[in-house]
Amino acid sequence: MGSQAIAGHAPKHLSVSAVVQQMNHHDDKPAYQHISLSLLGLTGEPPDFLTNPRHDVRLTDVDLALQDAAEFDEYARRRDTEFNSRLLVRAMGYHGDAVQGWWFCGRHRVLAELAGWLNQRGDDRQRSHPDDPAGECVRVVTAGPGSGKTAVLGLLAALALPERRRTVPVDALGLAPEWIPDEDSIDVIMYAQNLTDREVLHGLAAAAGLKAATVGEFLEALASQNGARGPFTALIDALDEAATPDTLCTQIVRPLIDHSQGRLRLLLGTRPYLLDRLGLDTKLREHRHKVLDLDSPRYADREALRAYTMRNLIESRHTSPYRHRPDMLQPVGSAVAEAAERSFLVARITAGTLAAADVVVDPHDPQWRASLPRHAGQAMRDDLARRLGDDAQRAADLLRPLAYAEGQGLPWEGIWAPLASAISGRHYTDDDLLWLRRNAGSYVVEATDNGRSAYRLYHHALNEHLREDVDHASVHCAFVDTLAACVPYRGDATRDWSRAHPYTLHHLATHATAADRIDDILKDTEYLVHATPNTLTPHLQRATTDEVRLTAAVYRTNLNLHAPATASMRRQALALNAARAGATTLLHHLTTHTAPSEWTPVWATGNEFTPALRDTLTGHTRPVSAVACTVLDDTPVAVTGSNDSTVRVWDLTSGRQVGAPLTGHTRPVSAVACTILDGTPVAVTGSNDGTVRVWDLPSGRQVGAPLTGHTVACTVLDGTPVAVTCSNDGTVRVWDLRSGKLVQSLIAPSCRVAAFTGDGGLVLALGSDVAVLRRTQDRTVTR
Repeated sequence: MGSQAIAGHAPKHLSVSAVVQQMNHHDDKPAYQHISLSLLGLTGEPPDFLTNPRHDVRLTDVDLALQDAAEFDEYARRRDTEFNSRLLVRAMGYHGDAVQGWWFCGRHRVLAELAGWLNQRGDDRQRSHPDDPAGECVRVVTAGPGSGKTAVLGLLAALALPERRRTVPVDALGLAPEWIPDEDSIDVIMYAQNLTDREVLHGLAAAAGLKAATVGEFLEALASQNGARGPFTALIDALDEAATPDTLCTQIVRPLIDHSQGRLRLLLGTRPYLLDRLGLDTKLREHRHKVLDLDSPRYADREALRAYTMRNLIESRHTSPYRHRPDMLQPVGSAVAEAAERSFLVARITAGTLAAADVVVDPHDPQWRASLPRHAGQAMRDDLARRLGDDAQRAADLLRPLAYAEGQGLPWEGIWAPLASAISGRHYTDDDLLWLRRNAGSYVVEATDNGRSAYRLYHHALNEHLREDVDHASVHCAFVDTLAACVPYRGDATRDWSRAHPYTLHHLATHATAADRIDDILKDTEYLVHATPNTLTPHLQRATTDEVRLTAAVYRTNLNLHAPATASMRRQALALNAARAGATTLLHHLTTHTAPSEWTPVWATGNEFTPALRDTLTGHTRPVSAVACTVLDDTPVAVTGSNDSTVRVWDLTSGRQVGAPLTGHTRPVSAVACTILDGTPVAVTGSNDGTVRVWDLPSGRQVGAPLTGHTVACTVLDGTPVAVTCSNDGTVRVWDLRSGKLVQSLIAPSCRVAAFTGDGGLVLALGSDVAVLRRTQDRTVTR
C-alpha cells in the first residue's frame, strides 16, 4: 500500500481494486500466486476502507517536485473550481526543489485597475463609465500562453478570500492598499478547463445557493436574491480551455454579460481569440476599458519578468551555481527575460534549466544568447535534453498522455504507464513514472478527481508542445484500447463496467469520438448503463451505423432520467425504450445482466419514441416558437426564435450553432423570416415585446432600430425588400427593410401573416378565416 501508483497525497482512502492490482504486479510476489478480489452480495466497485497513509491536504494540487500547501475548494460537488490546483499555484509561481513561498512579481497596474473595479459599490460603477453602465459588469484579462494571466487572477482571488487573505505576504510582495481587493469581493472562483457549458452554469448557480438550469433562470434567481447584497461576482479563468470554448462564450457567458442588469459581475480570463465571441471588440472605444491585455504596452511588466527570472536562477534549485555568483544574476536574468519576451513560463523553465547546470554561463556569449528559448515548447525541449540527455525521450513519452487527459487529469493506477507504452510503442512501468517524478516532477501537478489522484501538466502551453507532430487520432485510439482493457471481466467473460475506473466512465466517449470510434463503445450495452450520462450524451450524435444510431436514439428518449438514476434503473429505462423501438438485439443485451429480482420488458408500445437519426439542435433554454431557413456563405442554415427571447443561427450541415445568439428582444420571439437585403442575408424577427428586429446574419448585428410589429414575413415589393408585420393592435404594416420606414398600414384585426402568393400578394390568417391581399398600382384589393 506504500506505492505511489495506488494513490498520491490527495485521496483519503485507497481503492481496493488498485491495491489488489498493485499486489499482483509486485516484484516480490511469487509467480505461482495470484490475488483475486471477489464480491459477495455487492455490485460495482468495492467500498474504500483502507486508509491512505500518504493523505495530506498540504501536499495536494501542487508541483510533484515540491508538493506544498493547497486545498481543493469545490463548488457544485465536483471540479467546478480549482483555486488551489490552478490559480494559487500559478500565483505563487515556484517550482522544482525551490524554497517554498510566494514568487509573484510586479503587475501593479493591472492589479490596481482590477482591485478598483472589484471594490466599486453601487453608484461608483455608474459614475465610472456613465456612457456604458452595462459594460461595468465585465472585465477580461487576456494574454498569450505563459504571460501570467492565471497568476494575476490567482493573486486577486487569494486576496479576496478571507481564509486565504492572511496567508498572502502583502508586504513582501510590495502590494499597496489600492492594489488589494476587498474581502469577499469575489463570490465564486472557477477554472474552466475541460468543463462543459452545463457544469459552468451549474457551478455558478451552486455557488450562489440557487437552482437554475438556464441562463435566464439563473439571472432571475439572482434578481430576487440580490437586494442590498449587491451584484454576485464570479471569477472564471481559462475559458479557452473549456470543453467547448465557443459555445461556453456564446451561449453562457455572453448572455450573462448582455443581460446582467446589475445582478452579476464577471472577471474572466481567456486567450484573445475568444474576445469577439464575448461580444467585445477592442477597436471600439467603449470596450477598451473592459479588456486588460497583459501583452500590451500598458500592462506588460518587463521589470517584473526580470525579477522573477533572477529569483528562479538562484532559488529554483538548492544546487544552483548562481547562489555563489550573485554578480551574474542580473546579466543572465536580463538575457533570459529578453528572450522570453512576455512569457513568465518560458523564463521559469529556462531559468530552472540554468539553475540545474553545474556551471554559470557567459551572458555575453552571442551563441548562447541566440540559443535561448523563445516559446514554452522550445524551453521544455531544451530543459529535458540538457538535464536528462538520452532520457529526454523517455520523459516526453511519459508526459505525453497527460497532454490528452480529460477532466482533472489522468489516473496513475494501472492506466498512466500502459497508456504511455501504447502511445509511444516503448514499454513503460510504474518504475518509470517514479523516475519521472524525481527528474521532471515540476512539469506535473497532482489533483483530485472522483476521490482518486489525477495528474496533469503544469501549464496548458505544455500540452500544446507535447501534441506537436503527433497523430491525435492514434493517441485517442490508444486511450480507448487501454481504458477498455483496464475494465475487469465478469465470470461470463464480459467486461464488468460497474467496476471500471471513474475516469473511464466519465471520459471514454470523449476519447472514442476523437478517435472516430464512438460506434465501437456504444455497441456495449453495459457501458451505456454505467457511463456518466452528462459526458456521454454530447457524443451520441456522432454515431454512424444504423444499428448504433438506433441505440443512440433509444438512449436519448429519456435523457432527463439517466443522470439521477442508478445503473439498474438506467438499464430498465433503456430496456423499456428498446422494446418500444423494436430493437430486439439491444433489448436482449440489456436484459442479459438484469438482476434476478428485477422486472424486464418483453414488449412495449408507445408514441414517445422517436428515432432521431438526424442531429438535434440544442441550445435554446425555452420552447422554440419560430423557424426559417436561408443560405449563409453557401451553407444552408436555420434561424430559430424561442421563448427564451433569443434568436439562434444553425449550420444545417454540421448541426452546430453559428456565432453568438442574437439578443435584443425582451420577450418570447414568435416569428422569424429570412430574405436578402442589398446582397446580404438577413433575418427579420418578431417578438411579444411588440418589436420586429432586422439582423445581419454574417455579422450577427442588428440592422437599424427595431420596427413595431408582431408576426412577420418577407418579400420583394416593386424591387424593394420589405417585411410585412401583423400585431395584436389590429394592423398590418409593410416596412422598407433598407430604410426601416413604414410603407403602408392596413386594418386587419387578429391576423397573422402566413405566406406570400406568387404575384406578391399576402395570405393572412384572420381567426378561422383566410384573406388574400394583392397590391395594385394605387390601391390594395382584398378578396
